[in-house]
Amino acid sequence: MLYEIVKPAAITEPKVSVVIPVYNVIRYIDETIESLLNQTLKEVEIVLVDDGSSDGSLERIIEIANEHNNICVVKEPNAGPGTARNNGLAVARGKYISFVDSDDVLPEKALEIMYHAAETEQVGVVTGISVSFNSNRSWFIGGHFTKGVFKKGRKTLVKNPEMLYTLGPCNKLYRADVVKDISFPTSIKVAEDHPFVLEAYLKSGDLYTVDEIIYNYRAREDEADVSLSQIVKSDPYVSFKDIIESTKLSDPLFSKYVTNPIALAKIRTDYYDRIVSTDIWPAYKGIMMEGNAGTQVKMFDSFYELIDSMDLNLYNSLGVLQRLLTFETINRYTFIKEKARPNYLRVLKLAYSKLDPGSMNKLLSSDYPQEVRAGQKAANRNSVQPIYNRLAVRKAGTLISSAFQKIVVGSWKKVQDVSRNFYARRIAFPIYKLGQKQDKIVFLTNKHDVLADSFKAVYDEVLRQKPDYEVVGYLKQPKRSLRELLSLYKDVATAKYVFLDDYYRQMYGLTTGSGTEVIQLWHAAGAFKKFGFSSIGYADSNTESFERGAHKNYTKVVVSSSEIVPFYADAFDVPENGVVPLGVPRTDRFFNEDYKAFIKASFLGKYPHLKGKKIITYAPTFRGGPGERQNFVMNLNIRRLAEELGDEYALILKMHPSVTRGVGVPFDLQEFAFNMSREDINDVLINTDILITDYSSVVFDFSIMEKPVLFYAYDLENYLGERNFYYDYEEFVPGPIVRTNDEIISAIETNDFDLDKVRAFKNRFFDDLDGKAAERIVRELIK
Repeated sequence: MLYEIVKPAAITEPKVSVVIPVYNVIRYIDETIESLLNQTLKEVEIVLVDDGSSDGSLERIIEIANEHNNICVVKEPNAGPGTARNNGLAVARGKYISFVDSDDVLPEKALEIMYHAAETEQVGVVTGISVSFNSNRSWFIGGHFTKGVFKKGRKTLVKNPEMLYTLGPCNKLYRADVVKDISFPTSIKVAEDHPFVLEAYLKSGDLYTVDEIIYNYRAREDEADVSLSQIVKSDPYVSFKDIIESTKLSDPLFSKYVTNPIALAKIRTDYYDRIVSTDIWPAYKGIMMEGNAGTQVKMFDSFYELIDSMDLNLYNSLGVLQRLLTFETINRYTFIKEKARPNYLRVLKLAYSKLDPGSMNKLLSSDYPQEVRAGQKAANRNSVQPIYNRLAVRKAGTLISSAFQKIVVGSWKKVQDVSRNFYARRIAFPIYKLGQKQDKIVFLTNKHDVLADSFKAVYDEVLRQKPDYEVVGYLKQPKRSLRELLSLYKDVATAKYVFLDDYYRQMYGLTTGSGTEVIQLWHAAGAFKKFGFSSIGYADSNTESFERGAHKNYTKVVVSSSEIVPFYADAFDVPENGVVPLGVPRTDRFFNEDYKAFIKASFLGKYPHLKGKKIITYAPTFRGGPGERQNFVMNLNIRRLAEELGDEYALILKMHPSVTRGVGVPFDLQEFAFNMSREDINDVLINTDILITDYSSVVFDFSIMEKPVLFYAYDLENYLGERNFYYDYEEFVPGPIVRTNDEIISAIETNDFDLDKVRAFKNRFFDDLDGKAAERIVRELIK
């Protein structure tokens, strides 16, 4: 784009050049320029780029510039803020570049604070705290605050994806050599800054955030005088169209700069999640409420292109997009104009066709499962009639009085809960078994509401090796309708393969047909404490009849090594030739160097206090029966460990999923100890240097990495009466056994560990150490 320098700046070698696009801001420009002239940092070049103003803004900035030798004025025909910033960037001569919008204001120390941080930390981009203001008040930007954007310190975009929530070009200082060859797209006016800022983040590598206010955004109050950031409210389709175009420019940047494939997949997921929830969602609602058939058609066609361009893993990571396209739109279906409804149906069909079982389960776990099912029927039948039917039923339902709803319907539902389970199991299931077996694989779990652990690894391999198979999943759900129960039992009865990862109560007592393989991918590796039939007679055990009903259908049980085949055969009462040592798919990630590198980096981003520390993880198993497991009595003295080990070590607490109470970190120790019970256990283990456990099978997984293990068995005798073990505990475990906190500290300080013993343990309990367990299971068991 052609531009003309109307008045050059006389300043030589400025520390910072501030670029300001100017367009019809005669009401605000004096205040903006004054805030720049008053900066405590000197050697600042101010580059004002007039974008074809017609309200006297150009004349005013020339007038001000003539009074100050550090102001440069550039003019161009109207082309938008992207072009104006590009031209200002071309003219700017500072070591660092900052962008300021022509109605905003900088605190007087803003540039000095950011410049000092950039020079001290030697980073390519510095950010800080921003606030919004109007004539009455100022306030923190909600999204920045809730996402942790203000958190001080050194960051990278991959480690700190919260930085995706500050993609505006302002409130930042860029080193010129990072951004001089980056340009703003000129074909769009909304979200045109995202590709520029993303590339600056990625190219810079390390970023730094200062914890001081360095930018004031003006919220314009005159509806006729909106800024570009407010255009989504005034013209939502222009906003939507530009946002979609912005994603097409931004997405390839991740592949350009992020070489780790795991990190690449994660940052793309984080990016799209942010774009959909923060930018697309408001524009979508505006288009729906506006009710223009033409723009609705174009919006749904854009959604189709967006989903079609996504690989399955990315799409199934975006719950917010799935919700928007299914029940959120079905709830707003009456706002869709007749002309646009076929276009929405086309999107709906694609949206459902790409859902994996975990994503479908999450949708069904929402407050609108019936709307989700109506959308699925509409997609399957290529007809919007199921949506009409659902809306009609819902409307009729609102006419029922609340008293009738509570008394009559409530009582009926109690009876129905009993009868529908009986009907589905005892009547429908035997009938379904008479049907022909289908090329279908069913995943069943009550442990997770998404595909996780070994299920996720096997599912990915099924898609790769056996794409012709239909895959369905029934994952953790608080409650199922009769229709959903019937679908579950029909799929189990007609599938060739059913995968389990634990006990699954919906299968208790059922007898599957001879053509169905029921494969148990037990959630634990190795064989430690006794379970199933092996534990009968101990305090924490089930009855023999219960265990028989739970395990009677298993045709294959997958384990990690040949040595433990007899134990699993006994635990599930299956023939030894039905127990196959193919490995534990969940542990495949321990052999993936890209995955481990990403997890280590992301943990440092989330928990910066871990940097430079050796990580001790305490991961005990639960105590007691089902009614007692939620509580855990912490016998580990966190304060004592902090006093003795705190300078060199940090402590992670990782409780068993059954434990929900009894775990806390004192406020003054929160830079030493971290409760990560909600983090994935394997991700925690990857970051662990020393594991402290007791009777947990986590030791098998951890042994793969050949790191020290300490066994805190303060209640060994009691636990022997509760569960007992397959081996002599004191001879079996591959590390020191300690019973007091003093012994824990002593073992760590004296490095009392034998890693040869850990390696021998690993080789004993894993036949194959190649990270290909999921690949083997699908290849060997699914024909």
